Amino acid sequence: MKVIIVAPHFHPRIGGVETYTLNIATRLVTLGWQVVVVTTGSEETGRQLIAGLPVYRLPIALTVSNTPVGFRWRRRLARIFDEERPDVIDAHTPVPYLADMAQRASVPTPFVLTYHNDVVKDALLGKLAVATLQRTLIDRTLRRSTRIIATSDHYLRESRYLREYESKVSVVSPGVDLTVFNPDVQIAADLAARYAGERVILFVGSLNKSQQYKGLDILIRAFGRIREASPDLRLIVAGAGDGIDMYRQYAVAAGVGDHVDFAGYVGHDELAQYYKLASVFTMPSTSRTEGFGMVYVEAGAVGTPVIGSRIGGVPYAVKDNETGLLVAPGDARDLERALARVLNDAALARRLGDAAATRARAEFDWDSLAGRTSDVLAMTCRPTAAVGGEYAHETRFVP
Repeated sequence: MKVIIVAPHFHPRIGGVETYTLNIATRLVTLGWQVVVVTTGSEETGRQLIAGLPVYRLPIALTVSNTPVGFRWRRRLARIFDEERPDVIDAHTPVPYLADMAQRASVPTPFVLTYHNDVVKDALLGKLAVATLQRTLIDRTLRRSTRIIATSDHYLRESRYLREYESKVSVVSPGVDLTVFNPDVQIAADLAARYAGERVILFVGSLNKSQQYKGLDILIRAFGRIREASPDLRLIVAGAGDGIDMYRQYAVAAGVGDHVDFAGYVGHDELAQYYKLASVFTMPSTSRTEGFGMVYVEAGAVGTPVIGSRIGGVPYAVKDNETGLLVAPGDARDLERALARVLNDAALARRLGDAAATRARAEFDWDSLAGRTSDVLAMTCRPTAAVGGEYAHETRFVP
């Protein structure tokens, strides 16, 4: 059977949704699916091979708050769907518009919406824009979707928009590549030597100004205070974006400009070494836009204790006091206390890290999650259909 995956951004672009769609797409192929991807780009393309997958790119006319928008996308999508003749279409949100146009163009093909998180804005104008989008586009897409995939039970309960559609929601969380992220990771000699004698606090995330909800400013404030008592601490920031100069200024203002390393984009394999190097990993997000946070699971998979915020889908990715610690969102003092707990209690750090690695192996293996996605897609396009005969995986449906 054939599935078309529609995503606002795709490999080689880096990000949580991009990683999710790439891993699911490539593994669906191994499960017998024909997979085609439709995404966006600077110009329209026909069928191209990217990461071994046929990919179409729709041209972006403008970008509004990280949301790509193009002209006649519904017509272009309908043409692609007609040419490819998929059995099912799987579109990914929270970035609005493309998924909504895909749903409108999908009829009569069964349509699955993979719902990563709500669209959330803090400023008044942003809230008004989101409310308008919700009424005019997103609610209709949710209502018309044949089935919806959510990333966690927790987010299903937290989302003000998903609750109404519980009867058609299945849960498939993001995962982790356990061949790369595991407790046996070896740190390269030059990386270990660079930070010899220092304890590392690690942040991994986008540094774009549009994604300030990742909470790096909160972390820098907390780090500025905790380092006064622990001068052997170093903060490493892995990530790229147009806000890097802003964050550098935050570090200088906090008195730690010389003790924060901005490592830039760090590749997949090397990132595992950074996680292993760190005494603690944290991304103190401040918005429900954080629908899951794969970085928590990646860090935990190598055995590193993690700290997240009690918001959005993070409490599912991080089990408080079991696989990590949770703090109040936006509270630098609370984050400082949590960092001190982990850094000053070796037994606690070891317990959290070991539990996180165990949970990653049990619950977040991409192969297993792709199998569950395969089941959802197969049962959506034909209730009696199966890929390769019998279903090999159990799909969990939320009642």
